[in-house]
Amino acid sequence: MNRVTSRIGYKDLIESGREGTQIKSILRLLSTGESLSRREIADTCRLEVSAVAGRINELIKRDIVIEEAKRKCTISKKLIYPVRLSEVSK
Repeated sequence: MNRVTSRIGYKDLIESGREGTQIKSILRLLSTGESLSRREIADTCRLEVSAVAGRINELIKRDIVIEEAKRKCTISKKLIYPVRLSEVSK
Protein backbone atom coordinates (compact mmCIF):
# COMPACT_ATOMS: atom_id res chain seq x y z
CA MET A 1 0.00 0.00 0.00
CA ASN A 2 1.36 3.42 -0.94
CA ARG A 3 1.68 5.94 1.80
CA VAL A 4 0.07 9.33 1.44
CA THR A 5 3.48 11.03 1.44
CA SER A 6 4.64 8.84 -1.47
CA ARG A 7 1.62 9.83 -3.53
CA ILE A 8 2.13 13.50 -2.69
CA GLY A 9 5.82 13.24 -3.65
CA TYR A 10 4.98 11.55 -6.95
CA LYS A 11 2.36 14.19 -7.76
CA ASP A 12 4.95 16.90 -7.08
CA LEU A 13 7.46 15.11 -9.32
CA ILE A 14 5.01 15.13 -12.22
CA GLU A 15 3.77 18.69 -11.69
CA SER A 16 7.30 20.08 -11.40
CA GLY A 17 8.35 18.48 -14.69
CA ARG A 18 11.24 16.58 -13.08
CA GLU A 19 9.75 13.25 -14.14
CA GLY A 20 9.99 14.17 -17.83
CA THR A 21 13.51 15.51 -17.38
CA GLN A 22 14.61 12.30 -15.66
CA ILE A 23 13.06 10.14 -18.38
CA LYS A 24 14.75 12.19 -21.12
CA SER A 25 18.15 11.81 -19.43
CA ILE A 26 17.69 8.05 -19.07
CA LEU A 27 16.50 7.58 -22.65
CA ARG A 28 19.36 9.70 -24.02
CA LEU A 29 21.84 7.51 -22.15
CA LEU A 30 20.20 4.25 -23.26
CA SER A 31 20.09 5.46 -26.87
CA THR A 32 23.79 4.56 -27.09
CA GLY A 33 22.62 0.93 -27.35
CA GLU A 34 24.40 -0.13 -24.18
CA SER A 35 22.72 -2.26 -21.50
CA LEU A 36 23.08 -0.61 -18.10
CA SER A 37 22.14 -1.29 -14.50
CA ARG A 38 19.92 1.13 -12.63
CA ARG A 39 22.93 2.14 -10.50
CA GLU A 40 25.09 2.74 -13.59
CA ILE A 41 22.32 4.92 -15.02
CA ALA A 42 21.95 6.79 -11.73
CA ASP A 43 25.68 7.52 -11.54
CA THR A 44 25.91 8.70 -15.15
CA CYS A 45 22.74 10.81 -15.04
CA ARG A 46 23.44 12.06 -11.51
CA LEU A 47 20.09 10.85 -10.18
CA GLU A 48 19.09 8.89 -7.10
CA VAL A 49 18.88 5.14 -7.71
CA SER A 50 15.30 5.19 -6.43
CA ALA A 51 14.36 7.81 -9.03
CA VAL A 52 15.97 5.77 -11.81
CA ALA A 53 14.23 2.60 -10.62
CA GLY A 54 10.87 4.36 -10.69
CA ARG A 55 11.38 5.77 -14.17
CA ILE A 56 12.73 2.44 -15.48
CA ASN A 57 9.68 0.60 -14.11
CA GLU A 58 7.42 3.06 -15.94
CA LEU A 59 9.40 2.62 -19.17
CA ILE A 60 9.25 -1.18 -18.89
CA LYS A 61 5.47 -1.04 -18.47
CA ARG A 62 5.26 1.09 -21.63
CA ASP A 63 7.51 -1.38 -23.55
CA ILE A 64 10.11 1.31 -24.18
CA VAL A 65 12.81 -0.41 -22.13
CA ILE A 66 13.46 -4.13 -21.59
CA GLU A 67 15.53 -6.11 -19.11
CA GLU A 68 18.30 -8.35 -20.33
CA ALA A 69 20.08 -11.40 -18.92
CA LYS A 70 21.68 -11.10 -15.49
CA ARG A 71 25.21 -9.80 -15.18
CA LYS A 72 27.32 -8.14 -12.51
CA CYS A 73 26.92 -4.40 -12.09
CA THR A 74 30.20 -2.58 -12.67
CA ILE A 75 29.54 -0.40 -9.62
CA SER A 76 27.88 -2.61 -6.99
CA LYS A 77 29.41 -5.90 -8.23
CA LYS A 78 26.02 -7.53 -7.53
CA LEU A 79 23.99 -9.57 -10.00
CA ILE A 80 21.47 -7.33 -11.71
CA TYR A 81 19.16 -7.24 -14.71
CA PRO A 82 20.52 -4.51 -16.98
CA VAL A 83 18.10 -2.58 -19.17
CA ARG A 84 18.25 -1.32 -22.72
CA LEU A 85 15.90 0.30 -25.20
CA SER A 86 13.45 -2.12 -26.76
CA GLU A 87 13.47 -2.63 -30.52
CA VAL A 88 10.02 -1.02 -30.67
CA SER A 89 11.27 2.26 -29.23
CA LYS A 90 14.31 2.64 -31.50
